[in-house]
Amino acid sequence: MEKEITLSEFADELKVRLQKGKTVDCCKAELLRLADILKEKLPNEKILVNWKEN
Repeated sequence: MEKEITLSEFADELKVRLQKGKTVDCCKAELLRLADILKEKLPNEKILVNWKEN
């Protein structure tokens, strides 16, 4: 089902899915779009990351 939601709603849903150990494979395209938005709107914002190699 496709629907338009705010970035805040999207972030809330992602947090719930990740906290419950669910996969986020369902929204790969949306995550890529979110990355584009972050790069455009918040290019200098910092975040501490712990990248894990597969």
